[in-house]
Amino acid sequence: MNLSDTAILVADDLSDSERTLLARTATPAATLLGAVSMILRTTLFSADPAAWVDMWQARPDLARIEWMDGPELSEVVAHLAAKDYEGQIEGVPGLRITSCNDHTADMLWLGAATPVELQLTRQLS
Repeated sequence: MNLSDTAILVADDLSDSERTLLARTATPAATLLGAVSMILRTTLFSADPAAWVDMWQARPDLARIEWMDGPELSEVVAHLAAKDYEGQIEGVPGLRITSCNDHTADMLWLGAATPVELQLTRQLS
């Protein structure tokens, strides 16, 4: 198959197994994790990198991110929360802080038809 062949591929070319897996994984929570990972790729892996990072969706409306060491939770939350600076959006559009302490935070993403909860946890080694 070459690149010109891909133009004729359509959704009907998916197998039943592929459709089932996509229905389970291509969710609003997965979309949120993609947006979050784009924002955090420099924060969690910068001068003081996290020892490990894990991201997953627990349900279509719940996503989780955990990391060990690295940046403080408050720094990550501030980096992710949507902010409007004179029409320029920073952070993840539609992501709001609902609670935060030293080790865990909850955020709510309003960018999907059903809001998605984002749970963040920072572990210490």
